[in-house]
Amino acid sequence: QSAIQIRKNKIYLLASLETEKQEYELDVSLIAEVSLSMEYPLVVKIGREELQIGNKEEFLYRRLSIQAARRRLQIAATWNRGGKGRKKKLKSLENYSDKEKNYVESKLHLYSRKLVDHCIRAGAGTILLVNQSYKEEVARETPMLLRNWSYYGLKSKIAYKAGLANILLMEE
Repeated sequence: QSAIQIRKNKIYLLASLETEKQEYELDVSLIAEVSLSMEYPLVVKIGREELQIGNKEEFLYRRLSIQAARRRLQIAATWNRGGKGRKKKLKSLENYSDKEKNYVESKLHLYSRKLVDHCIRAGAGTILLVNQSYKEEVARETPMLLRNWSYYGLKSKIAYKAGLANILLMEE
């Protein structure tokens, strides 16, 4: 449902669009085995063909650098000139508030889109997430993994895009 939003004396129209599922020639018996891991966000295996989508350095390095920059700005904000209010003093920090979240969201969309496109090209009608519950347990035990790898967000984006392409999603 569309809506109108008023924020800071500006009016925004939030239009909602309905997209139809696209029909592809897919074989439900052909299974794409997908593994979410630390080294590569996605490893796809269809038959004998294996594809690695993304890598640790690309994703984790950029995310940690955004976190470090925000931390440096927080420390430096202590020495900013006062007298004009808290908002002005923390203005540079506010610019970083959503940078990490936006970066992660865009990468997860990119990875899930590449996965679904690869399945469509190969004709795979089923995506099977392999050993996912075990990997989530390992991630819970390691605070660095839990904080910096968005397994749930990636799974939800894969489910959404697979649903649009009429690809069946299963977890092992």
